[in-house]
Amino acid sequence: MPNNVDLARKHARFKFKDKDALLKKAEELGIDLPFSDDIQILFEPVKINGKRTPNRLAVHPMEGFDSEPDGSPGELSFRRYRRFASGGSGLIWFEATAVLPEARSNPRQLYIHQNNVDQYKKLVEETRTAAQQNFGRDHNPILILQLTHSGRYSKPFGKPKPIIAHHSKILDPLHQLPPDYPLISDAELDDLQEIYVQAAQLAAEAGFDGVDIKACHRYLVSELLASFTRENSRYGGSFENRTRFLLETARKIKENVKGIFVTSRLNVYDAIEYPYGFGVDKEDYSQPDLTEPKALIRELIKIDYPIINLTIGNPYYKPHFGRPFDFPVVGANPPDEHPLVGVARLLNIIGEMQQEFPELPIVGTGYSWLRHFFPQVAAAIVKQGKATLIGQGRGAFAYPDSVKDLLEKGAMNPHKVCVACSGCTQIMRDGGKTGCVIRDKEIYAEEYKKARRRAADTLKREAERCRDCDSPMCQLACPAGLDVPGFIKAYAEGDIEKAYSILSEKNVFPEMCALICPTEVQCQGACLENIMNDAPVMIAEIQRAIARQAREMGLTTIRIPEKSSGKKVAVIGAGPAGIACVAKLLQLGHHVEIFEKAPVIGGIPGTIIPFQRIDAQIVFEEANNLFIEANNKKRFVLHTDFPLNENNNLESIRSRFDAVFLGFGLSAAMNLPSATSRPEGVEDALSFLKRMKTKSDLSVGKKVAVLGGGNTAIDAAVVAKQAGAQDVYIVYRRSFKEMPAWKKERDSALEQGIHFLILSQPLDYIAENGRLKGVKIARTALGEPDASGRRRPLIVPHSEYIFPVDHVIEAIGQRIDAETKQALGNLELDKDGWIKVDGHFQTSIKNVFAGGDIINGGTTAVQAVAEGMKAAKAIHEQLMI
Repeated sequence: MPNNVDLARKHARFKFKDKDALLKKAEELGIDLPFSDDIQILFEPVKINGKRTPNRLAVHPMEGFDSEPDGSPGELSFRRYRRFASGGSGLIWFEATAVLPEARSNPRQLYIHQNNVDQYKKLVEETRTAAQQNFGRDHNPILILQLTHSGRYSKPFGKPKPIIAHHSKILDPLHQLPPDYPLISDAELDDLQEIYVQAAQLAAEAGFDGVDIKACHRYLVSELLASFTRENSRYGGSFENRTRFLLETARKIKENVKGIFVTSRLNVYDAIEYPYGFGVDKEDYSQPDLTEPKALIRELIKIDYPIINLTIGNPYYKPHFGRPFDFPVVGANPPDEHPLVGVARLLNIIGEMQQEFPELPIVGTGYSWLRHFFPQVAAAIVKQGKATLIGQGRGAFAYPDSVKDLLEKGAMNPHKVCVACSGCTQIMRDGGKTGCVIRDKEIYAEEYKKARRRAADTLKREAERCRDCDSPMCQLACPAGLDVPGFIKAYAEGDIEKAYSILSEKNVFPEMCALICPTEVQCQGACLENIMNDAPVMIAEIQRAIARQAREMGLTTIRIPEKSSGKKVAVIGAGPAGIACVAKLLQLGHHVEIFEKAPVIGGIPGTIIPFQRIDAQIVFEEANNLFIEANNKKRFVLHTDFPLNENNNLESIRSRFDAVFLGFGLSAAMNLPSATSRPEGVEDALSFLKRMKTKSDLSVGKKVAVLGGGNTAIDAAVVAKQAGAQDVYIVYRRSFKEMPAWKKERDSALEQGIHFLILSQPLDYIAENGRLKGVKIARTALGEPDASGRRRPLIVPHSEYIFPVDHVIEAIGQRIDAETKQALGNLELDKDGWIKVDGHFQTSIKNVFAGGDIINGGTTAVQAVAEGMKAAKAIHEQLMI
């Protein structure tokens, strides 16, 4: 029979209305939980490397995984650190920042290098400015940048690529690593020391006060400390060898980088069985043995570490030895102990280390679960000499202004504290951008839901909802005619290879299409689950997951016949239609050359559609992966920077090939036809979106009008708003009902604060000294339907007015530009100016085929892909007659 103490120690959620209830539970658990109602000691400064913190309260390094693709801090990164600084913390320990691309644990982890150091400098400046704006010029928090190599947890491109220091019978099976998986070599570790030094130099240039060589939570440097079984190595076996990397790297930074100090966030107890864990009892890993951690800290003191941040455990292995929580992440079970036991473990271990080294400022951890009682426990800990500074991790995510509230009100607000829900951890594990789901819900609630929708366990359940219909409506609604139930069933059975084979049979761009196609009106819109359960099966997310996993597994390259057909085909345009046509032609055995006027392939999805909808890297990778085998067999040639013009015309290309496919996009924008001039401040949407996506010029007006009602107009409006425009107006001459933009995109724009001026016809531009000052607009009323089937807009007499704006983006439509039209020669166009084709996508010239935007003015990516693949089959049939 369990006794009362055993029952008390069972896991339970936080349910303490006052301090008496908290302290009573601690007593029941046999825990000495210090508590002080006087918290003034927390507001004392601490001297660190010749500077003083404004107080003893710190922000722990907590990754947001929201960098730009090049590793620079993103918009949310800047927001996070401005909030921490405005909140009053005296020490801000910036999150793990990789020293190499392959050292990243996430494709969006921060990564500092020579080409982006200016962005880190800007981050430091904005952080300091935010602190001083809120607390005065004398408030200067100490800023430390954590430098990391993720080692065993490296996942730089979304797929695990572990870099390990030793084999572990405990951890290797979790990562599915075979016994012969290679270890990082001594030579590589020697070189890595210099890379850390270079990163520290960049941190100094950016203005950080210190750098942290991350040595915790079983990332690479932490793993080296536990490399007892690493044989015949300068970095394994003995204590001297296992600590070599950390100590030598710290010394080199100290000696070679001026104006910055070096420190570490250090695991002093791994809670992993010996000989695979550091700081553990050899007989009972559930008990710490701090002999070696203390010896290591003595060596670090000799290198003049002015501060150290201590922690324990591994968040990815037996987390109850690390972070106390109320709600575990998906797939985890609550630990068989009360969270206060975990809090006490952290406080006691770090307290022992602080008392061993009373002159070394140690940052304590483990306080977030205590909610609003955190400052009283922290104050008591400091008074007892068991920590010098107190750090918040998840607590800072939830309550970045907690220090400010403590200073001004003397207490923390219970309704603003972290509730230990593990939502921030769950987002991270699901691959999303991380923050507090509960207290910062405006941003992270949707991020959490989005990440959960894409999580493997969610998608598995979704796949099992599929009714595997006969004559499925979802397939009928897909322009490519995908066997939707087929690939979903294969995914549910765990057969990614089969699922991808079904997908790619009719769509060689499944990942891209899953991201940018209007699935809510295509496959998902037709799903019977809409009727039966008010929610369709998440077809697009399942498709995206299959495509991503297939890419990571190396399944996405086109397999081509050993024997060539002997026929050569030219494809002009490397967008969705062109790439799809090339892929199918290669599968059919033909030699293909593609001609693209841009420097890269991918077309509009890669260069125009905003990052919010699709990352260009996904497009480039998906396209390039298709042609790996064809390149190796020399069946495929890519010509970039090759525009159609007078010299490179259709006839000259056609004369060298057996057939030609035209799949280029519409590069010429339609301008406001009634405008008498086009002043400075007016630009077309494609140019605007391209410069924003390539970051060639990020300038935008304060008051912006976007003319048009399609998806391009929505994209331009949202990007302008996110780029800093104060007000953005979509000016559209019809009503919402007639607006061609997809409802999902319209709704998203409204949620982001975009204004819609419907039933409004732009007439002309108003300029002063050649510079835009406004748009002349007339009100409209709807008449009878026109040829498009939508009601015709009729100008209301005498309703004209001047609408002042300083930037206009024209999203009225695109057409074939004059130079390209001339290069097409006598190729027949239809009444709308598009290339005319028959039912087999053949143009008016024999063996010249076309598909995509140039035959219909632009529809969806999946339709362009389908047309490209169908045209390839028609070309093959024509050539093989």
